[in-house]
Formats: sequence, C-alpha cells, structure tokens
Amino acid sequence: MEVLTTPVHRLGLDIRRSLLRQPIDRVMAQLRRSGVRLRPNFYLGEEWGCVAGTTNIEIPFYEADEILKELNREGRGWFDDPRTVDHLLRHETGHAFCYTHRLYTYTDFRKAFGVKGKFFDTYPSTDRYKPRPWSHDFVNPHGDHYAQKHPDEDFAETFGVWLGPQSVWKRAYKNKKGAMAKLAFISDIVRQFGDKPPAVTSDPKELDTPAEAIRQTVSEVLEVPLTRYRRRATGYIDPLLRRIGRYRQGPPAPGTVLLADAVVSQRQLIEDALVKNARVTHAQAEALLEKIVGRSRSLQLYVPLQGLERKLLEVMALASTLATRFAMTGGIKPRG
Repeated sequence: MEVLTTPVHRLGLDIRRSLLRQPIDRVMAQLRRSGVRLRPNFYLGEEWGCVAGTTNIEIPFYEADEILKELNREGRGWFDDPRTVDHLLRHETGHAFCYTHRLYTYTDFRKAFGVKGKFFDTYPSTDRYKPRPWSHDFVNPHGDHYAQKHPDEDFAETFGVWLGPQSVWKRAYKNKKGAMAKLAFISDIVRQFGDKPPAVTSDPKELDTPAEAIRQTVSEVLEVPLTRYRRRATGYIDPLLRRIGRYRQGPPAPGTVLLADAVVSQRQLIEDALVKNARVTHAQAEALLEKIVGRSRSLQLYVPLQGLERKLLEVMALASTLATRFAMTGGIKPRG
C-alpha cells in the first residue's frame, strides 16, 4: 500500500542501486568486447526507449525493484523476465549507437535497412504496423516482428541480436539470407564506427519522462486497484498521517514546514516518551519513528509553523497509540 500510494517521483529510486545495475553492467561489457566505444546515459523513466537523436536511454521505473515488477505484473498482466531485459538493453543501445554516429545519413545504411525519406519523420503514426510473418529479411527475437515496424527499429533489433552470443544468432538465422546480411552489415559498421568518438554529443538533461517528473502514484501508473491490498495492509499509516499534515507539491509555502523535518527535530523527545509510556524498546520506537518520518517525507506532508507544537503532540499521540497496539498485538493495524 505504501508503494502503491506513493508518487513515482517520491520513491527515491536510484538506478545504480537497483535490479538494473547488473544487466546494465552486462550490456556495457558486451559493448566493450565488441569494440563499441559507446557510453549511453541510462535513466529511470516511464517506458523503454532511447530519446531520438541522443544516447539517453530510458528504462521503466518498475524494472528497478522486485515489488514494482510484481505490481506491474498484477496490474497490467505482464513483466519482463531477465532475458527480455537484457535484449531490451541491447536493443536500446542499438538506437544510441545509430544516433550518436548519425548512421541513418549514410547511403549504405539507408540501403541496408530500407530508409526512405526523413529517418525520424517516417515512423507510423501509431504503434500498429503490418508485418510480413514469413519474411526472411528481419530478425525476430521475440516473435512480434518488431523489426518490421520501421528501419530505426530494424537496426536496433538487429544490433540487439548481434550483440548477443554469435553462436546463437548464426544458428537462428543461418537460413534467413536477408537477416544474415543485416547482421553482417552490423559487423562491418561496428568495425568502421565502433571506436570513433561520437558525432553527436548528447545533453544528459534531454530526457523523455524521467521518474523524477512522474507525479502520478504507482497505483495510477501501473493501473493497480488498491482494494485488495488495503484489506491485507497491516502497517499502513498513510491515512493517519494525512490527518496531521497536508500534501503540497513543490517547495513549502511560507509559514509551513515538512512534517518529516518537524518530527526529526524532536525525534529523541518522542522516542523517549514512547519507551517510557508505551512499553516498547528503544529499537522498536526508533523503527516506528523511522516509518513515520519516511512516509511523511514520501507523501510530502507539510504542517503550519503556527501551531507546530500541537501537530507534534498529534504525532506523539499517534506514535504512542501505534506503539501500544504493537506491544499488545504484535502489529499496528486496528482490530475489526
């Protein structure tokens, strides 16, 4: 419930300390072994993608954490397994490699991948496309014929396959002359451009939808209903905290302060009162206050400076009630 009701930008996700660290390390090692100098900028955002014309690669925020992956599966009915994540990373680095060297401007590239007209302006207006399922001219690692959507996707899919184990794709496409020709073209173009400095320098701030800009809650983004989770939530205190503080987007208004900061300023006093009056240990009191502070910060709750003392008394009363309930029942969810 806490994860579901938290705005995505307040999750505190860090791609370097997420489930994605190892897959990213793997694809970077594959690039180095293949002689590709590319160093993309990976960031967490709304969906998979590479910002057009840049090396900024967006990875969905829900791939960063096991709970988020499971919530995505329950809400939308699918999830990316580790092999799929690896391929998608290779695919997006294909886009980045293409863009950083502006490969789409070269005659050989345009001929190999059937580029006609302006490269970016010829994408279909929707995600729908009409594939030729029996064509031997395209790689098809996921069975969705995605390479046939547009030459940009054709190159990225082919690059993603090529960057994987050579023995695998040589066996898979040995009887598909057109696909093998494109894979051979990737080998040639990597030899030509792999160790060259980028022709296009990307601005790391040129992002599509970074996680820090997503103001919707996880529940809203992943379309997960709260009902079934609310019934099972044994430590969900967000509604209680919202009675004390009010949400405000952005910096504090004049005359207000973050509830979390106010609690931290009196943390030792509140903790001592809990130990004395609610018969909990210092470790238990500390854990409870950590939860109150953490959730107040995630919910971005503010309280007025005028009357702050009363608000801190409300926090102390709430903490005492929760601590007493925990001491008596082993949980903080009210009975009934």
